[in-house]
Amino acid sequence: MISGDDRYFVEEIKSGNPNALKKVFETFYSPLCNFALQFLNDRDQAEEVVQGLFVKLWEKRSGITIEISLKSYLFSSVRNKCLNLIQHEKVKKMHEEPIREALFGDYAEEEYFIGLELASRIAFAVESMPEKRREIFRLSREEGLKYHEIAEKLNLSVKTVETQMGLALKYLREKLGRSLLLFCFLLKKIV
Repeated sequence: MISGDDRYFVEEIKSGNPNALKKVFETFYSPLCNFALQFLNDRDQAEEVVQGLFVKLWEKRSGITIEISLKSYLFSSVRNKCLNLIQHEKVKKMHEEPIREALFGDYAEEEYFIGLELASRIAFAVESMPEKRREIFRLSREEGLKYHEIAEKLNLSVKTVETQMGLALKYLREKLGRSLLLFCFLLKKIV
């Protein structure tokens, strides 16, 4: 349950009072950075996460709803942002590794870094897919499951899996644009 003080600050922030945000920032910035640092082991990243939280809090102030204590809300938000960042980094590394192996030693350094950039773009595009489509895509491409195996595992029809894979590939083509030719080339090198 939200306390009276917390409710006051939330309402003041929602109404656009920068002094209320400043007070909350001064109270929680340092403890939140230390908390984020426990997840990320990088002071700069921890500070970016916390600063991003306060920027978002201010930008989205009119629509915020806080049912718990302000402290709990802020710490939960930082924890979630840190976990999302960690997950994003894992996905990015997972996509970089096969490209690194495919390119290392065979190509000039510039081409190697182009491959890493492409891996990052692919990872971002995959991450931005709707959850179920992303899961189907990963089961197919990363775990090598056939459509009927995915359908069975996710309790879906094979047609749904086919449709979602078609949409995923179309989405990647749209997102990657000019990089598609390089993507296809690298995909052949990796597989």
